[in-house]
Amino acid sequence: MAICESLTGGITLGCDNNIGGIKRLFLTEKENVTSVTLGSPTDEITAFTMAGSPAAEFYQFEFNKNTSSYTEELTSDQATGRDLYTQTINLVLNRREKTKRDTLLLLAKRKDLVAIIEDNNGIYWYFGEQYGINVTTNSGGSGVAKSDANQYVITFVGEESEPANTVTAAAVAAVI
Repeated sequence: MAICESLTGGITLGCDNNIGGIKRLFLTEKENVTSVTLGSPTDEITAFTMAGSPAAEFYQFEFNKNTSSYTEELTSDQATGRDLYTQTINLVLNRREKTKRDTLLLLAKRKDLVAIIEDNNGIYWYFGEQYGINVTTNSGGSGVAKSDANQYVITFVGEESEPANTVTAAAVAAVI
């Protein structure tokens, strides 16, 4: 049995507070990111090279607190020897209106997007790095009662050979 990489350490419990949910989401077309620079030795993304002049940028999608999330799930198939990480972002945008409708229509037509997510722990994650993500569902509506949500619920999904990479705050600041 060949071992491609050896285990070199464990994981400590740590003392930091852990908070769920997404704080901010930034999206752009995958073709706008011509390359990423990885820092050494941590392999964290330290810079993006963006296409165009002026350079393309990531666009922020704002949403209410405690409404949106992301998941990353490993599916391992021993028969084929393939590991695949399914990256899913669930974005909830309150109040249905024309400007949101038009932007969501454009997103649905794009088949290769990438996302930078800032989680509520202040860590940035890069989704769709190799193969991109795309909109798989856009649902929502008005609800029934006046207290029900009037919203869009958008799901982005991508499949990657490795889990999402982290991004430095400086790299994010340079592209938004």
